[in-house]
Amino acid sequence: MAIRTALTAALGLEYPIVLAPMGSVSGGRLAAVVSNADQPQPAGVGYGDPDWLREQLSSAQAKATRPWGWD
Repeated sequence: MAIRTALTAALGLEYPIVLAPMGSVSGGRLAAVVSNADQPQPAGVGYGDPDWLREQLSSAQAKATRPWGWD
């Protein structure tokens, strides 16, 4: 059964659960997988170098079928 809260309404979620990014260990693949499970997941890219960052964000964009990060 879905839970309706201000958070679920604002983000279009079924459940009020949002995961935080885990700096440089939760890249694009994890962001996409978690987001596809109906929980928007930002990619943890705060400490990544620019090339790694581009790769991870591209990966999330390519693999996510639902909004990820805060799309």
